[in-house]
Order: sequence, then structure tokens, then C-alpha cells
Amino acid sequence: MSITHGIEFRSVNGDIAKHSDTDFGLILTNQDIGTPTPKTHTVAISGRDGEIDLTEAFGEVKFGNRAIKLTFVCIEGLESWEARKTQVANFLHGQKMKITTWSDSGYYYLGRCTVDEYSSSKSQGTIVISCDCEPYKYKHELTTFNLVSGTNEVNNSRMTIFADLNCAEEVTINDTVYSPGDYLKAIKLTYGTNTLTSSGNATLTYREGDL
Repeated sequence: MSITHGIEFRSVNGDIAKHSDTDFGLILTNQDIGTPTPKTHTVAISGRDGEIDLTEAFGEVKFGNRAIKLTFVCIEGLESWEARKTQVANFLHGQKMKITTWSDSGYYYLGRCTVDEYSSSKSQGTIVISCDCEPYKYKHELTTFNLVSGTNEVNNSRMTIFADLNCAEEVTINDTVYSPGDYLKAIKLTYGTNTLTSSGNATLTYREGDL
């Protein structure tokens, strides 16, 4: 996927896309994309130094949401400013969006947008949009892996996912038997290389996520 300099916002409800430049007439002047905070858990025990780290006691590290702040200016002239403000607010304010940046166009962020701030001067108007996003960024393109009989090494990005499985014939994958058909979120894939032993051919489809 390739977009011009700016931000694409695609509505989750309705799948309608608007670009900050070509649709809103806004110039992106700053994008601040935060990293999600790890959800850590430690326990202090009396009589011993330090604390016990239980962050991964029940599995992998989990993360809080990611904050994104986008600043735009409108250079069409103040006679268009009020109309632009209304147009942007109607489409974005309070809405959940897939957000794609020009600098990382192979991925999208998923979050709720807020028109955080308006300001204007004699020459231009400024709009600040804040987005409360899920911790991972998602690849636009789905990943497909064709399992073959024997040992398969399936690579996955940082986010643990459950891949959809399509079987044209009965297969056994890691000791689980699957009849011909489609199975949603059937195969768990963790970060890195996952070893799957299959008795025959089948197809995995999944969307990878990175930090």
C-alpha cells in the first residue's frame, strides 16, 4: 500500500477512507507515535531485597494502549477554515479508525480518534487529532502459509495470533485432527518461529502485528 505524505483514516464502521491531504486539505506538520507501556506486576516480600517480577507468570507480556498525536495545518485560507473544521470533526471525532501513516504505509493502527484542539491565526488554521490506539500495529496484507506433509516452520511477528485454517483434506496438525473445511482462529502462533507437524497439505491465513 502506498499513500502520499499525510495520514489515511479508514472508518471501521462503513469502511470509508479519507486522506488528510487530498480529502481534508490538511498538511501534516507533526506525528507523535508513542510506544505501548508494558503491563508489569511486581510483588514486594518483607525480609528480602528487591521485588518479585510476576509480569510473565501467566504467559507473555501484555501492553496498554498506544497514544498517537497528529498535528495538521490548513493553508487554504481562513475563509475555508470553519468548513474544514466541521468536515474533519464530522468524520473523525469519537470514531474508531484504521490509521495509516505515510512513513509506515505497510501497517495500520486501530484506535478511536478525538479532535483535540483547534487554533487559527491570520494565515492558517491548526488541528490536533489524538488517537487512543491498540498496542500493536497491524500489517495491511494478510500472511498466507501453505503447510505440507512433515515439519513446517511458520514465522510470526511480535503479536500472538490465532491463524485461520483451510483443509482440503483431513489432516493432523500437532496431534489434532481436522476434517476438510475452514476453521477460524484454529492455530496459535507466537512470536518467532512456530514448528507445526502436519500429515498433509493445508493453508494458514493470519494478520501479523508488530510493536
